[in-house]
Amino acid sequence: MTSFRLVVVVAKGNIGNQLLLTKCLQGLICNFPGESIHFHRLQQSDETPMVWEMLLYLYVLYSPDWHYRSTMPTFLFLYGAAFAVAHSLVRFRIGFKVHYIVLCLLCVPRMYKYYIQTKDVAAKRLAKLYVATIFLGTLCWLFDRIFCKKLSHWYMNPQGHAWWHVLMGFNSYFANAFLMFCRAQQLGWKPQVVHLFGFPYVKIQKPKKRE
Repeated sequence: MTSFRLVVVVAKGNIGNQLLLTKCLQGLICNFPGESIHFHRLQQSDETPMVWEMLLYLYVLYSPDWHYRSTMPTFLFLYGAAFAVAHSLVRFRIGFKVHYIVLCLLCVPRMYKYYIQTKDVAAKRLAKLYVATIFLGTLCWLFDRIFCKKLSHWYMNPQGHAWWHVLMGFNSYFANAFLMFCRAQQLGWKPQVVHLFGFPYVKIQKPKKRE
């Protein structure tokens, strides 16, 4: 059973992890290098889903310990809708970047908790790949941002901004795969990180129900 299929199965545990599949696919689609063409009218179509993606991730990370089940999703939904409206009226620049960084930092404590509680070496490698991709992606973004004018005159532009989107797509996948492993382990489903053509994914062995 692949890590994508795990999302559907875990959803039966009433923790809302069905949103993992949405986030993973959304992360790969939204980070497709559409913004690299730098058309301002496409900025919202790229940035607003990025915020929704992080709100979904916050829900998946913290909902298992949240006692009021309807409060968190309601608040996050209204917050996401309000941001979309505000972003359509006001063009956020530095404000968006700061806002996105804050949302990412809110995920760190819970991710670190999962990391230190996980003993599986392969699963920890997924977490390290998550950190590595976001670090390299940020470097590519900064390099393109700082040296944009100079790079435009090069014979071959390294396209740092496009690489940022590619790396963030992988970043989203590794984050989800690691969280899927941890949650499956909590449920006693014997997760295992396996590889297909060198690419890691999560495989589980769900115990059969006693009739």
